[in-house]
Amino acid sequence: MSMLSVGYKNLSQALYIGKAQIIINQIKFAISSKYELYVADAVPEELTEVDLVMLEYNGDDEAALANIHQLLTVAKGVDLFVVLVKKDADFMLAASHLGVRGFVDAEKDIEHLLSVIHMQDRRRDGKTGMISCFFSLKGGVGRTALATNIASNIDAMASNHAVLLDLNVPLGDTSLYLDMDENRMYTVTDFIHNFTRFDDKLIYKSLNQHPSGLYVLPLPAEIAELDSLNGHMIKNILEVLRKYFDHIVIDCADNFSDVILSCLDQADNIVLVSETSLSSLRATNKGLQVIRRLGYNEAAIKLIMNRYHAGSDTYLNQIIEALQVPTVFYVNNDFMLFNESLKNAVLINAFSKESVVNQQLVRIAQDLHLDEDKSFVFKTEKQVRPVIKSQKERSFQGWWQALRAKRLGGKD
Repeated sequence: MSMLSVGYKNLSQALYIGKAQIIINQIKFAISSKYELYVADAVPEELTEVDLVMLEYNGDDEAALANIHQLLTVAKGVDLFVVLVKKDADFMLAASHLGVRGFVDAEKDIEHLLSVIHMQDRRRDGKTGMISCFFSLKGGVGRTALATNIASNIDAMASNHAVLLDLNVPLGDTSLYLDMDENRMYTVTDFIHNFTRFDDKLIYKSLNQHPSGLYVLPLPAEIAELDSLNGHMIKNILEVLRKYFDHIVIDCADNFSDVILSCLDQADNIVLVSETSLSSLRATNKGLQVIRRLGYNEAAIKLIMNRYHAGSDTYLNQIIEALQVPTVFYVNNDFMLFNESLKNAVLINAFSKESVVNQQLVRIAQDLHLDEDKSFVFKTEKQVRPVIKSQKERSFQGWWQALRAKRLGGKD
């Protein structure tokens, strides 16, 4: 057995059994944030302190099944995944019966291997697709733009098994951001009328799919069709979508209607979107108060501070601290980038892949999709958040009033 990576503290141990060097290098890179990778040509006689095993399959059923049997004997309790260089349905069925945890498509899945493993674990444990609700009590903060672009990044990690659900009632704009003709799209109300008909084939044929691979379920163009939409209907929609998709991203309306509460009730992530204006910060605080009063899991609450820029007011940074949200993300203030990508009808990950904003959106997508309690803050190197120690315990209202006085001179 040869070690392929430099040892890092707190990393789990992964073993790859196979000889395809290109695949080995790709896997090494893909899991480097969580696993230290070792490689072997054959199944070792014993395995200790290994948390994940991946076996390469090239079409030799007899040898692969023998290796699987041996691995499950010497590595009891260790997760075993088969990396499919070639696909064979009969082999996959036989391997599943032996106890293989899951399968990885060598051509499509390796780039997002951690996500693939994570979602297969959720299915094995009886968990269905994740739900991330993007919410704000004030419009104009960039919620739809963020939800659309982050959903696209999640979809890439989920191997095109993510769906964007537009519930920004009554006038959702996701079809606009995705440059899709809303008059020809299969909508939420169409979905409601076909609850009992969906199966593995029909649902993917029915829903609209963006060229990037992201599935989209928009609001109908006719407002009158929304009369039947209520919290109970939304609960049913989400239950069906969770069966067929690994992640549902919802662009919520800016209210606490029964429709939106039904979404929040089932959310794995409640993503509050704010920007740096006084009115937006106040609305975010009020939204947080209601969400906490309703008893939602604190760990599920995330905050995206949109249109943030380095060198912001000290008071602004203290307001963000005072909101007491454990996970805060920052998205740079880059109006030109968002505007040009929208004008060219191209998502940011395709329009400017190397931009700082796209990197920030990808990191947010990773956090939401991998469902890990990181409890940390993403920020660029220049986004330092100074603390005035003598006033550190000031409340949100106190900091908000201080920022208001500074910006407006204390005037309305």
